[in-house]
Amino acid sequence: MDKDDKLKDLKDRIQTAETINTPQPSNKKNSGAGFGFKISTEIIAALVVGVGIGLIVDKYLGTKPFGLIIFFIFGALAGFLNVYRVMRRIEKQ
Repeated sequence: MDKDDKLKDLKDRIQTAETINTPQPSNKKNSGAGFGFKISTEIIAALVVGVGIGLIVDKYLGTKPFGLIIFFIFGALAGFLNVYRVMRRIEKQ
């Protein structure tokens, strides 16, 4: 075996090892736990923002429970709207 044959053999072995060790892309988009985490994050984030704005409005305008209640409802609606959008996007795929 001469030098060129050894080099070609080494290249073939490296290429075979690379194809064996390369991870295959999965067809699965998201796991169930990841999807649930994304949905719950959407709802919780919208509620936190709504409650935060409601507390700020109550503090500056002196309308103690009303700003909190109104913006909590707006936050809940925004959270469910975001979840609806995510579900429609997944449904199209």
